[in-house]
Amino acid sequence: MHRLRAAAWLTILGLVLATGLAQPASAETGAISVETAWTRATPKGAKVAAGYLTIRNDGEEPDRLVGARAEFAGKTEIHLMNMVDGVMQMRPVSDGLAIPSKGTVTLEPNGYHLMFMELAQPLAEGETVSGALSFERAGDVPVSFEVMGLGAQAPDAKDHDHHH
Repeated sequence: MHRLRAAAWLTILGLVLATGLAQPASAETGAISVETAWTRATPKGAKVAAGYLTIRNDGEEPDRLVGARAEFAGKTEIHLMNMVDGVMQMRPVSDGLAIPSKGTVTLEPNGYHLMFMELAQPLAEGETVSGALSFERAGDVPVSFEVMGLGAQAPDAKDHDHHH
């Protein structure tokens, strides 16, 4: 009887320690949320697509978007599109993207965006495709991208009432 009680206490102690250690990670994960994630439909044969979204950091600590992956793409990179001497340039962002505490960062056309490469199949308008963003502090945050029409410049606001 005595041995059993000690084992039970060790188990409880183990659980308390485990949940205690897990606490900071889950608390930080809650700080980061992703809003209005979308991408455009791709023409048949296209191997690349771009992803756009807003990252909100409600935490006290700044974070950094350090990577991303998508189930529908072989490779996903964070890119910055900017104009240099009237020429549009796109380059991968190797050191990640800072997300200030209590701030938001929007990835949008003509700025920072995700580049989905090696697409497994074309993205069709109306689909929802999934992926994840990797943050230095918050870890992996799952994301669902809504696939908009080919020429979309932004998600259609009127369709988003049901999220609020």
